[in-house]
Formats: sequence, C-alpha cells, structure tokens
Amino acid sequence: MQSFSCTSLLAELQTSMLKGELKDSHFAPILFDILAKEKEMEPAAKCDLYWLTTAIRLSDEYFEGVRVSAGIRDWQRDFAVVAVPLLVGATRTLERSADAQSFLIKLCNTIAAQLRLTLIWPNETDQYNDLVNAIYRACVQATELESDDVLLTIKSLEVIGPK
Repeated sequence: MQSFSCTSLLAELQTSMLKGELKDSHFAPILFDILAKEKEMEPAAKCDLYWLTTAIRLSDEYFEGVRVSAGIRDWQRDFAVVAVPLLVGATRTLERSADAQSFLIKLCNTIAAQLRLTLIWPNETDQYNDLVNAIYRACVQATELESDDVLLTIKSLEVIGPK
C-alpha cells in the first residue's frame, strides 16, 4: 500500500490508461475525468491502487458483456452488476468524506448513462439521504469488489430503460 495525494493518484491512473493495464478501458477515462474535477477529495490514507484498477477492469468486463443490449433488456440487473465493482473500488481508494459520498452518486449516474439508463432518486429529502447513506455505507463495509450487500442496496434504486 502506498500513500497517494490526489495528484499522484490521478497520475498513476493516467499512466495505467496510457501504457498499463487500463489501456483499453471504457470506464478508466470516465472515472479519471470525474476524479479530476473533484478538488476536495483525497485518496485514503492507505490507498491501494489495486482496488481501483481491478474494479475498473471488472466493470469493463461486465460492460462489454451487456454493451450491445444495454438498456434494452435486464437493465436493472445490468446497472447493478456493472456499477458495484466501480463503487466499491472507488470507495476503498478515497478518504471517507461527504465529497466521496457525493462522488459515488455522480459515478452511479455516469454508469447508468453509459448503459443508456436513467436512475430515479427519491424526491423526498430524507428518503434520498437514507438511500445515499445506505449505498455509501455498504460500499465502505464491502470486503470484496462484487459485494452482495452493495448489489442488494443498489438494486433498491429505480432504473428506467431507454425511451
């Protein structure tokens, strides 16, 4: 495990995208762009980039399997299966904070858009906060990238297929 600053985390991720294991990744550039815009977030004190790179590769693999039919059939399942590794990997990589929690919501919406889906978040503030907190808490407590608890929590989101 290494100690990273946000700048060095982005540099490592960019190196992996340019000439490393994430060279042909679909989600790595997307994740990089979102992270680069988040000025307040910091990597976890004992950040292990393995969690993030493995999560990206796993979500890429799932995405390739549903890319052609994404948003057409089984979209509820497609979203959850593709999103869970990225959400857990990002959570394990970032310092716990409200900014990291907000980042996960942006990541959920971005993943859904890649699958031509729309997530419907609760309109009522308490319900929205409860769901966001539940997703973040499940990701924080996850000990594996394909966590069943995160999967079940994500499935409580309403997912709408393409129009």
